[in-house]
Amino acid sequence: MAVDISISVQAEGFDPGAEYTQLRRENYSDGATSMFVGNVRDFSPKASLDAPGVSASETGEHLPVTVLKLEHYPGMAEAALTEIARQAADRWPLGRIRIIHRYGPLNAGDEIVFVGATSAHRQDSLDACAFIMDFLKSRAPFWKKEFSGEGEHGTWVQARTSDEDALEKW
Repeated sequence: MAVDISISVQAEGFDPGAEYTQLRRENYSDGATSMFVGNVRDFSPKASLDAPGVSASETGEHLPVTVLKLEHYPGMAEAALTEIARQAADRWPLGRIRIIHRYGPLNAGDEIVFVGATSAHRQDSLDACAFIMDFLKSRAPFWKKEFSGEGEHGTWVQARTSDEDALEKW
């Protein structure tokens, strides 16, 4: 059976409840639906200048974030998300996959990403969601810039070693 894959890269917000309803609509063969919703945080970890090699999450230092601006290349982003979804479909017996990734300026608290997967069994849908998110964080062509509300200059978000490390398990 072919997996139903739906990808959206959009500026508009989305309703996670409506996305769940759509994943379940007339879907009687899949007993499990797993979802992940990512939101814009109101802070960004700040690397400690006093402790080289120590992450900001370990030191507890944070910088305020009021707006996160995401940039992407139209077409390239959709293709990358589709490829990630296809890889998940090749690894697990899934019924449906839904990925939404937003771009543009987003406020703290806004939904930024939705990943949903259905399967006959829970572990397959859970693993598929985790796999997709790990690859989205490291391989999807989105660029993020954080703004604290102080002035016009933001800070580009750098790739995190922990995101790359998460890929190792797959």
